[in-house]
Amino acid sequence: MLSKIISAALLLAVSAVSFAGAQEAVRELTLPESIDSGISNSQELLVIKEQMAIAQQRVNEALSLRYPKIDFNLSASESQSDSPMVLSQSFDNIYIPGGNGQYYSTRFTLWQYLYAAGRYTNNLRLAETNLSQAKSQSDIARIKAIKDITVSFYSLIALRDRKAACETALREVRERSNKSANRQYWLDAEGELVLKLQVLKHDYEKAKLVFLNSIGAELNTEFDLRGEILAPSEEYEYNKCLAWALEYRPELRQTQFQEAIDSLRVNLSMAERYPTITMGANYEWIGNQFPLPKTNWSATVNLNVPIFDGWASWSRIKQRRFAVREGKVRRSKIENQISLEVKQAYLDFVFWKERLSAVEKLPSVSDPVKKLENKIQWIETAQQAVTSKAMLEWAVGKHLIDAGQNKTQ
Repeated sequence: MLSKIISAALLLAVSAVSFAGAQEAVRELTLPESIDSGISNSQELLVIKEQMAIAQQRVNEALSLRYPKIDFNLSASESQSDSPMVLSQSFDNIYIPGGNGQYYSTRFTLWQYLYAAGRYTNNLRLAETNLSQAKSQSDIARIKAIKDITVSFYSLIALRDRKAACETALREVRERSNKSANRQYWLDAEGELVLKLQVLKHDYEKAKLVFLNSIGAELNTEFDLRGEILAPSEEYEYNKCLAWALEYRPELRQTQFQEAIDSLRVNLSMAERYPTITMGANYEWIGNQFPLPKTNWSATVNLNVPIFDGWASWSRIKQRRFAVREGKVRRSKIENQISLEVKQAYLDFVFWKERLSAVEKLPSVSDPVKKLENKIQWIETAQQAVTSKAMLEWAVGKHLIDAGQNKTQ
């Protein structure tokens, strides 16, 4: 008997712990927390982060070309020949005198460009511009992630509120069907509300999956949203929004970086037509036994002047110049696209704000079904108003309040 009591107590304890763990597993999320989670878990942003690390290493590589190249070579050869010989290029073209026996060589080599017609400087600028372009691409992905998370957050809030309103209306209808003389009317209304509630529950579960995917969480995560849909009260001017978009949209910075890259490639192609000057030095110890008895050294300055390459360099220069022109056309196209997106987002924002004001002025009703229709209409309109603000901020490329503050400072 005592063992059964102990077993039952242990079972209750385990159940209590499991229940507490299940309760703790439910996450409560606000919009800022959701955005932070989505940005931290975004696969696209993680990929771009690695691309930025690669671009940074390319900058380091370009910086390293400013320094001289120093090599150390040590070789030991066993030869049997009647005349002197030179080893292949794989063995650094080492000279071995004729005869039989062993031969040793130790060499230090230094090599450096004195003049390269701007090749290394342009390569460094090209690497730095590629790094800036990668950072700008990160801004594009971040702004898009914020927009997608905000839209899915408020979509889920709206479905939650619509579902709750439908459940409230269903309870009122059931209460009235029990008290009213016109019972059939309320039974029909109850049937329609039950069907509508089923659809809302289904849509709500699907919207939860979309939201969890947008914040990078596991699809079986249990969570509750903390927040509500509030009608936007801000007023904005279209011209200011357009000016902010032309300043803050990272897509425009992308085209500027691409134009800079194309110009640098033109410079690199033109540098191929100019002479280069290099300097080198060698110091070596050679002989048949240690310590090596002979030493040789040399210092060399080399001038190389390109004369003719079948006009290949001219073709490369023209290709790069055409790319520069293409970039300018692309920039104009993106500016037009941004202007269109800002205009459309601004019109939607103004429309849904005005429509929300009109919906709020609808007369109140006592019929639960009519009341539900008005409530759902308000929720859907408020959702569109909040979403249109998020779309306007995406079109501008920055939080509208931050953009306005930066402009006034």
